[in-house]
Formats: sequence, structure tokens, C-alpha cells
Amino acid sequence: MTMKAEASPPMHLVLFVLFLVYISWGSVYLGNKLSLEVAGPFLVCGVRNALAGILMLICAKLLKGCWRSVSRRDLCVHALLSVLLVTVAGGFLVLGQTSVPSVVTAVIMSSTPIFMLVGAFLFAGEPAPSKPQCIGMLAGACGIVFLSWNEQSAGTTSILGIFCLLAAVAGWVSGSLIMKKIPLTKEMSTLQSTGLILFLGGLETIVVALLLGEGSSVHLENATPLNMAAFAWMVIGGSFIAYWSYLWLLAHVNVSLAVSYEYVVPVIGIFLGWAVAGETISPGTVVACAVIICSVFLVVRHRHSFRAYIRHYLHMPARPAKAGR
Repeated sequence: MTMKAEASPPMHLVLFVLFLVYISWGSVYLGNKLSLEVAGPFLVCGVRNALAGILMLICAKLLKGCWRSVSRRDLCVHALLSVLLVTVAGGFLVLGQTSVPSVVTAVIMSSTPIFMLVGAFLFAGEPAPSKPQCIGMLAGACGIVFLSWNEQSAGTTSILGIFCLLAAVAGWVSGSLIMKKIPLTKEMSTLQSTGLILFLGGLETIVVALLLGEGSSVHLENATPLNMAAFAWMVIGGSFIAYWSYLWLLAHVNVSLAVSYEYVVPVIGIFLGWAVAGETISPGTVVACAVIICSVFLVVRHRHSFRAYIRHYLHMPARPAKAGR
């Protein structure tokens, strides 16, 4: 079964699903930080996504029309995508958080649409960025440089951690662009496909963690109800609920509304880092956050070319044009 555009759902349902995406992905940065007290970064990422992938595959198996046999081609394509979208993007995200506060992490990761636009133009044959997008990219780059300099000067962030986060962004962008060049099979449902990516990526990341020796550095004595609850929420909320809710939004609402998480999530991440983890928010961080989020808004608001890509990935028909437009 593939996702198809249907009649517009009631607004209260749309708002509820948006809330799930905002809270789920907005809390991931804090969840990663708390989980690192028990295990290493790649192990945290691998176990989280493997468990979420298993849950998704079980749901796909139980739901009528959502399951089909996996061919060798399906397995190879999903294994390739999982390396970039899970092992690189997820693993380096958690690795970066070992030396970068979740507040700063949330701001830097919010710049993903900027790098997506540049990558699509340079490597995927997308149209050249519009003037507002160019302004947004320039402002976003300045915001990232200023944030990195400000946090480095304050001694709360390492440059290596910043580069790890940028590597995570590069992994997500690369995987997304490759997904465009090597389309997934149309017979496999989105739920099963996403579950397979998360499951394979989780296994690959666990292997990386074991090769790096993280298996011998698990500190179960540091497990507390708070960090265990945070990890459980990342599995259920940050992976399972967030992905499923996001894909539902893409199928039922305008893309500009669905991707609004890209400038809402960092604000939630910053607030949770301050309220729960006691992280400091300096005036410089606030300024950089405002600049980067505004730049992301300019990029996302005018990223019309990605609508065709998203619909192609989800096998969704184009929406008919509204009267008077």
C-alpha cells in the first residue's frame, strides 16, 4: 500500500500530528544527551533506530496491504540509504553531542535545508536558488560561523563537535539526494520502507559502535529513570511517531506546512536543553538562533522544486491546482 493524497483532513487532526512531530524531533537532542550517560554515541544511535525499525516493520506486517516480500535490490538500496541516513546522520549527530550542548546542536541541525538546497543545485540538477534562498543561505552560513565562534570562545563547544554535527547534516543531505537518483520500489509501502531503513541502519551503526570499542564502555550503573525514559521516548517518539507523523503530513497537507518542523524543532530543543538539562543560553546563542531560523524560513518557504522530489519518494500524485491560481 502506498500513501496517496486524500481529502483534506480536519484541522484539529493536522495540528495534533504537527504537535507530535515538533515534540518528537525537538526532544531528540536532549534525549541523546541524557542517553550518553549510559552508552557511547554510535551504540545509542544504533540501538534506538534498530528498535524503532523493528516496531515499524511489525506494524507494516500487521496492517493490511502494507507488506511485501523484500527483493535483493530492495535490500541493497535500503542498506545504502541506511548508511547515510542513520549511521552517518544519526551516529555523527550523537557523537557531536558528546562535546556540544544540545542547545547548540539544535541550532546547527536546523540548517539542514540550507545544505539540502546547495546539494540539490550542485549534484542533483535542481534549479538555481532564488534570490530569497540565496539571502537565506548567506544568513544561515553567517549564523553558523557566529554561533561556532561564540560557543568556542565561551569554552562550551569544541570545533571537532561542530564538524561532527556538520558531517551528520552532510549524511542526511547525501542520503536524501541519492534517494532521488535511486528511487525506492513502488510496491513497498512507505511504512515498511522506512522501517527497513531504520532497522538496517541501526544494525550497521551497532557494528560501528562495537568496532570502536563502545561495547566495553557501557555504564549501566549510570542508568536512571530519567535517562532510560529519555531513551525509550527517542525510540517511540523520536523515530517511530515522528517519522510516521511526518510522512502522514506529507501525504495530507501542503509541503510548506509539513516541513515547518525545520524552524520549530530547534526552538523546542533549545528550550528543553535549558529547562531540563540546565544548559546555558547566552545572548550570542539567541542571536545566532534567530538568524539561522529566519534563514531556514526563507529557504523552506521558497523550496518549491523539492515538492516533486517528496511526492516522487512517496509515490503520490501531484495535487490539482486550485481555482484562481
